[in-house]
Amino acid sequence: MSEEFRLTSPKDVRALLEKLGHRPNKGLGQNYLIDANILDIIANTADIQLSEKVLEIGPGLGALTERIIPKSAGVTCIEKDPVMASYLKTRFSDFNLIESDALDVDMEQLFAEGITKVAANLPYSVASRLMVDIAECEHRPELMSLTIQKEVADRLCAPAGDKHYGVLSVLTGVYYKNTLVKKISPTCFLPPPKVWSAVVKMQCRKVPMVGSDVYPTFKKLVKHCFSQRRKQIGTILKKLGVSPVDDILFDAGIEHAERPERIEIERWAELAYLLK
Repeated sequence: MSEEFRLTSPKDVRALLEKLGHRPNKGLGQNYLIDANILDIIANTADIQLSEKVLEIGPGLGALTERIIPKSAGVTCIEKDPVMASYLKTRFSDFNLIESDALDVDMEQLFAEGITKVAANLPYSVASRLMVDIAECEHRPELMSLTIQKEVADRLCAPAGDKHYGVLSVLTGVYYKNTLVKKISPTCFLPPPKVWSAVVKMQCRKVPMVGSDVYPTFKKLVKHCFSQRRKQIGTILKKLGVSPVDDILFDAGIEHAERPERIEIERWAELAYLLK
């Protein structure tokens, strides 16, 4: 492994990017995490055992990669940027590299082949979609330790009744217990993003809160109702042609006047089951 550039030194990272002729791409969310303490927190939160295989999405220059390779039985990285992918191959030899957009990768296949942990500084523009896509995989990972925008972390971890509670909280919450581990200042990145970030831990539930047979109805219902989050649930369902609305809501333990943001996952699940 090349030790030429220290990936936690702003000076070294700038010099390396200049050597590669590379300017961070805002569209790809390229803000390189250079704080050693935060990188250690992400790696440690993943609780990687030597017998486990790990997935990293958007490794960039490899600051997190170099921390998780020694802890694991194998690391697979997905990198979209050809310049970053080329550099990673010169810095590391003992890893598997997929040169692709993460949204185009068959995640189910990767997890079915034995990857059980995800540790990543996710590309912010696709973080929400990636977390839901991974959560919905049949062979979903046991644990994910991720850096995402603080605003997205708030939505991911919000309980029912919280102003941030919504589709992301509910869909991922079916499969994972989500917790905010650490807030991250923009100064921990190069270049600094305009927003705060956060490390989150997603711990897989032993049993999903919604059965696979009900989940398609559940997802459609949740997405539709949260698109009108300030309306009463009874009114939303009536407009969908659901009848008898109040009887069905009563059976699900939901009041006609409740709003989507106050309904916990358990009650959404019961409602979806009754509507299915």
